[in-house]
Amino acid sequence: MTGDYPSAQQMMAAASDATGLEDFGGSSFLPGLEMMLESLAADVPYAAADRDKAIALIERRLVNRLTIEKWFADHCWAANTSIESPVSIVGLPRTGTTALGNLLSLDPQFRSLRAWEQEQPCPPPHIDTERDDPRRTAYAHMVETLMRDDPEQASMHIWETDASVEDTEVLGLEFHAQQMTMPVWRYHAWWRAEDLRATFRYHARVARLLQSHRPPNRWLFKAPHHKFHLDHMVDAYPGIRFIFAHRDPGKSVPSYASFVASLYPPDVVAKIGREKIGREIHNHLLTGMRQAMTAREILGPDHFFDVHHADFLANPMATLDRIYGWLGLPMSDGLRARFREWFAGNGSGAHGAHSYTPEQYGLSADAIRGDYEFYTRAFGIDTGAKA
Repeated sequence: MTGDYPSAQQMMAAASDATGLEDFGGSSFLPGLEMMLESLAADVPYAAADRDKAIALIERRLVNRLTIEKWFADHCWAANTSIESPVSIVGLPRTGTTALGNLLSLDPQFRSLRAWEQEQPCPPPHIDTERDDPRRTAYAHMVETLMRDDPEQASMHIWETDASVEDTEVLGLEFHAQQMTMPVWRYHAWWRAEDLRATFRYHARVARLLQSHRPPNRWLFKAPHHKFHLDHMVDAYPGIRFIFAHRDPGKSVPSYASFVASLYPPDVVAKIGREKIGREIHNHLLTGMRQAMTAREILGPDHFFDVHHADFLANPMATLDRIYGWLGLPMSDGLRARFREWFAGNGSGAHGAHSYTPEQYGLSADAIRGDYEFYTRAFGIDTGAKA
């Protein structure tokens, strides 16, 4: 046991007992699993019910690994199918990445990575039946309930059933997800420095499973945390291109601290303290941006298209036109109309206002901007903008 948590071996045995399967597809996930369990025991003051939820999440991911390997054993042909010119939307969180991801998810030229298929990849969805897939139906109901009953979350984040979301569950199969839904500080520090090349190769393996009966094969990923390991992702997806979103970090960093705190149980926030959460988030994101800047130098400019949040808000269709030109993709009149319809229902403040101050999290907007000067200067980011 690790504190009040089972050991990695006990959790693997439980997953095998639940499925009758034993092949986890290798042991590359084991260091991450062990680190997560260690960090949960040392860093997170969960009550018993929340501790049980964390254990259940870990067991679900282990069960998913087992069922994925069983599926590939029965469908060997899928392991080498092609993935065509994927795109990932990255940057600091709270920079418009969700809006961009949800918009591009409206385009049938892209294959979105939906939350409901990540949480239970097997059996992979089928294009002819996915509309009524019980996983999709359950997730759509959850979104409807959240939008109705949790105005705080509705104001902070745009929730949609069929849009690309962060690949937390896919990376979590290797126990190399960022996992910001838990205050696992030791795990976060370990993760930032990890080599994720093998993890992204497994990521691509899961993408091949999910696309097997549900084309197209041009994946759209939306994950600000990819900025920590951009060059590692290119190793698994050689043709990938990145849309990099930019915004004044004096605004985006405190906004993300507020959003992350909302994901923790209130008693955990009270025990940890908002200032501790703010410091951890600031350090985490600053490290990620430094790693992203280094990777951009290695990869070169052809991999990246930069989008400034203020420009996107001021003229979203012009931004989308430039993105489609860069990708060499057509934008039909019908798609353009769908984009405009989306904007009409999801403009700034459409679902309520996200209220917070940097000081609530022990932060100062001016101090953040000073720490990020290397970044804001490099991309000409307006730190006086209202956006």
